[in-house]
Amino acid sequence: MKKRMLFFLLALGIVLLACSGGDVVGGVLDGVVAIKNRKIAGVTQKGPFLTGSSVTIQELDGRTLAQTGKSFKAFVKSNQGDFAIKGVSLVSQYAMLEVEGYFRNEIAGKSSDGKIRLNALTDLRKRNHVNVNLLTHLESGRILNLVQKHGLSVDAARKQAEQELFTSFGFMNENAVPEDMDIFSEKNGGAMLLAVSVLMLQDSSTEADFSERMSRAAFAFAENGTWSGTDRAEIADWAVYSEVANGSDLSVLQRVRKNLESWNESVPPFETYINLFWSNEYGLGPCSDANFHEVRPNINENSLFYLDEFVCNSNHRWSLIAYRENAGDINVAGVYWAPRNVGCEKQKSHVGYHPDLIDSVLRMKEMEKKQCITYGGYFYAYDALNVCPDGYRLPTQEEAQALIDAYGGSEKATVGLRSVDGFAAVMGGRVEHRSAVTSEYIGVHKVGEFWISTSIMGDRYILKIDSNGASFAGDYGAARPVRCVRNF
Repeated sequence: MKKRMLFFLLALGIVLLACSGGDVVGGVLDGVVAIKNRKIAGVTQKGPFLTGSSVTIQELDGRTLAQTGKSFKAFVKSNQGDFAIKGVSLVSQYAMLEVEGYFRNEIAGKSSDGKIRLNALTDLRKRNHVNVNLLTHLESGRILNLVQKHGLSVDAARKQAEQELFTSFGFMNENAVPEDMDIFSEKNGGAMLLAVSVLMLQDSSTEADFSERMSRAAFAFAENGTWSGTDRAEIADWAVYSEVANGSDLSVLQRVRKNLESWNESVPPFETYINLFWSNEYGLGPCSDANFHEVRPNINENSLFYLDEFVCNSNHRWSLIAYRENAGDINVAGVYWAPRNVGCEKQKSHVGYHPDLIDSVLRMKEMEKKQCITYGGYFYAYDALNVCPDGYRLPTQEEAQALIDAYGGSEKATVGLRSVDGFAAVMGGRVEHRSAVTSEYIGVHKVGEFWISTSIMGDRYILKIDSNGASFAGDYGAARPVRCVRNF
């Protein structure tokens, strides 16, 4: 009986060993599987890491994920960021890949001036191909924290970390795996990765700025499964600017796409995820056919665009209303209207700004720049007479009425003038109100208003557009933007 039992156990062991395959040695006790003689390959990307960047595979203990000190090293083979390491044998299936070097800056369109380091925690039992990028870098610290401090299994920790990571960037219901992502691929979440890469870099950043920003995000995410603070709002504000073209110049995102296309024919639609990030950060919610043309305010108090209004447009993206007008003249109701930025070169020193925000000449210049970018400048009634460019003037009440009629009357104009293709009069701007008696600053009334038919000898009129419709009113003591019409 004992001999038969011994024979049975020996036969079972042989079967299990045969089933394990040629590249796996050892048992599967507690889920730990040793790896033998593997070739591990992949791509390393911020933008792509450059030829000669170092790639290291660090062996990890199968139970604690602590580094054992054993490693395998190689170098990036081309400016596409690809690498391959042969003969990898490890005590467990878990390894940490690290890449360090210069990279192609997708915003600047050239090689970086400094080096950066990114990593990826991987399970080699399930793969021979591992990509290293910003998302693998962010999730690695979180996985380690959940395993080492909270006792989760590696699989459970990875699943939780990836869900938290995508949610943190506003990318909901995504099943992509960071180790499979490639910024040049439309498969496996490549567009998502490219969006994060662009967002975290920004066009004004040095490599030191980028590394510091990434470190803050990585530490916060490792501890809490999310990251918060002013960094997110600053990135969101930059992202809004990055979508806007300036006259004949390309927008930042258009420039990024052009750079990437010069490196690789395939560039996924990352712009959608840029928009998803900042609209999520502003609390705008989804944009779809169900709420097309809906206008919502930015509720992020850390944002420069706090309380500014955004419209859901036809391509399912949110747009800052002040940016919706095309460059050049706009022909509405047979009248040529000048775009929103008229008068910026003619602003006077007593243009209406928040007095509590103007604490120096430099601050005044910053405010003037911001107002011209977003609203076209604020002017008191007398100043409004002189800000239209040569060949233009303030509209008459009849011309403003023609504008309203062109959109179907007072009530419909409220929607039409907010629309993606319309004349964005509703974002005439925030109106600064002062006491008519003391000129004391009272506050800002957020409603679409701009000057029409102002006269130094007669009444001062405005066109006012709010939730009640479009109307005309006389007014004193407030600074407002202008829209100008062409002199015929």
